[in-house]
Amino acid sequence: MDKRIILITGANAGIGKETARQLAGDEARIYLGCRRPLAGEKAAMEIRAAVPQADLEVIELDLASQQSVREAVRRMTYEVPQLDILINNAGLFTSSWQTTEEGFELQFGVNHLGHFLLTHELLPLLQKSGHPKVINVSSAAYLQGKMDFDTLQDKPPSYSGLNAYARSKLANVLFTRELARRYPDIHSYALHPGAVGTAFAEKDSRWIVRTIWKIAKRFFLVSPEKGAETSVYLARTYPVPAENGSFIDNKQEVRSPTEQAADEQLAKKLWDYSLFACNLEPKPE
Repeated sequence: MDKRIILITGANAGIGKETARQLAGDEARIYLGCRRPLAGEKAAMEIRAAVPQADLEVIELDLASQQSVREAVRRMTYEVPQLDILINNAGLFTSSWQTTEEGFELQFGVNHLGHFLLTHELLPLLQKSGHPKVINVSSAAYLQGKMDFDTLQDKPPSYSGLNAYARSKLANVLFTRELARRYPDIHSYALHPGAVGTAFAEKDSRWIVRTIWKIAKRFFLVSPEKGAETSVYLARTYPVPAENGSFIDNKQEVRSPTEQAADEQLAKKLWDYSLFACNLEPKPE
């Protein structure tokens, strides 16, 4: 198969859909990982209208359900000989306490654990590619994140959606760096897409959060097309002029990690915690 195989999570809207549209003109078969398959099919239809040669497949993938993630991996393993690029794009924000099917705080569960499990179980397919890449859409919000493993499943007395979001984005950066360390043949990058005007904060949030977000989206935030630029750049560029495990900003420039994000012991501890949370056996390094 000459076409590159690409899987993009959260590909039915926002940055994910725009990333798929921009890559659809390349020699690639793109799998649109979507929690709601009907929304995925609608997105695929719209992308095909803009890019008639687009080779798209919709795959059901709910990152808040580890069973759903494993079912998506089984389908990918059955259908494709290798996976060339995995773009872990899906993400959410909520200002209220919610949990995944397994009982983890929703933002950490979706933004990190769901993608950790997906990536971990797709490692055999990635390793069959000649030039595999894992691209993790993080955020500069990680700078405010704090990792406390003792409270990841506990509902705090006063839940802060912003703090939980920042923690999940820090997890993205730590995961990227540890993935690069353990699997140096897989080129892994975390990125900040910029402040992008998507529907990201308009669901499952208090009315004041929704209102502020809608105002910001109208007047201050960049378009999903602009927000997809770094994901597309990393997918298309061979080789990427950056060290494996790097954090890339929305101007496609490498940014040095914070002391916490560069903490190798913290990254290893997060990896081990994630294995436990996803009921996975450690793979030999």
